[in-house]
Amino acid sequence: MVAPHPDDETLGAGGLIQAVLARGGSVRVVTLTAGDGYVEAVEMATGDLHPRPAEFIAYGEERVRELRSAVQILSHGRARVEDLGFPDGALSALLNEYWSRAHPEHSPTTGASKVYLPHALDRGAAYDGAELKQLLLGIIREMNPTLVAIPDPLDRHPDHAATGLFSILALDEWARETGRLGQAEPGSAALPLPRVLAYLVHWPHWPHGWEAGSARPFAPHSEPLELPRNLPERGYHRVLLPLTPGQVERKAAALRKHATQQAVMGAFLASFERRTEPFSELSARDLETVDSSVEQGIARALTRAAQSEESNPP
Repeated sequence: MVAPHPDDETLGAGGLIQAVLARGGSVRVVTLTAGDGYVEAVEMATGDLHPRPAEFIAYGEERVRELRSAVQILSHGRARVEDLGFPDGALSALLNEYWSRAHPEHSPTTGASKVYLPHALDRGAAYDGAELKQLLLGIIREMNPTLVAIPDPLDRHPDHAATGLFSILALDEWARETGRLGQAEPGSAALPLPRVLAYLVHWPHWPHGWEAGSARPFAPHSEPLELPRNLPERGYHRVLLPLTPGQVERKAAALRKHATQQAVMGAFLASFERRTEPFSELSARDLETVDSSVEQGIARALTRAAQSEESNPP
């Protein structure tokens, strides 16, 4: 499963991770950032209204430790965890503006322009969209997945939406190169696509009941969680995964391991501790449609970068 920040793996798919492992599957959790750009949370944690880059880096490293502890609970140590270490709060910019190693993003919080996490898959990788997509593509090639959980591209948080789109770009390229999309090799049967389930975390006034003064507070662990009615369906099939009481309890225990996030939005995290997990399932046609629109945006970004280099020669 792919997530933008530590804690999203549990919020969006903590039950799914348990269900896959219970059925004998394997799980790899990949987060794109360390969550090191959460300015308000770092200010709260440090008591400093102007935190230094080193404090943002330390915060990100703590969040990665929390990620590993949370996944340990969900999987009993059976899931593989990877944090790619790209810039928190800037994934949308990587997708739309910074698409080449010669033109990387520069994190306004950590001051980095390349991956600094010591145990990252590719430490030193430049903060650019092409690099991130290639890392995701390499992971998919290695895993040869039958099911992939990604953020919904309509999620209102820019990092979530961008993570969903980066995932679709990588999945679409892998599916084409392996004959899962497009024309299969003569005499060979088309290989099946993995199931692609999109999860939602950020949507206005959803999940219901967690905000202060809510007219209808929710009952933790006992209510189902369903996708918001005003989320556009786009023709996607909606899937509701039922969770056992034990799975809900384990998901709640995993969320408690994200202590930095509990300190700033504990009620929001608790609102995902319910007896179902909702997803939108994407088809092959959906992958192709989204990929085509994203590629057009990337082409425009590359054109802008080339024009900028021409007008500002070294």
